[in-house]
Amino acid sequence: MKLLLTIFSIFYLSTTFADHHESDKDNPIIDEMPTDYIEFANVIGLLTPEEIVGLIGEPTKKLNLKMKSSNEVIASSWYYHNLNTDENGNYFPTTELDIIDGYVESVVFLNNVDANSNFEGQKFDTKRPDSSF
Repeated sequence: MKLLLTIFSIFYLSTTFADHHESDKDNPIIDEMPTDYIEFANVIGLLTPEEIVGLIGEPTKKLNLKMKSSNEVIASSWYYHNLNTDENGNYFPTTELDIIDGYVESVVFLNNVDANSNFEGQKFDTKRPDSSF
């Protein structure tokens, strides 16, 4: 009888814990991306690239940094236009997202980008989700 109860308990607990990860896909962290640049910087680091694309679409430009030996993408820079506003409600012409290890590490709000690739903007380091391990 103890053996039967133990087997039933293990089966019940394993199915219960196996399903709890699925609920995260049904309940996203946010439903809409904020346009204010401070709020945006506080939220964007908690999202995966797939969640970002689902909320604001594909970037206008995407630059991937790859390993020479394996051709594996190790970092990406995504560029969006007229996505975020400053404290006066004016849109930044370009927003850059720097993605490493599946999360946004930093956000740069660019005011002017000239032909010589000199950038003028504000950079924010983002918050990452707490790791379970």
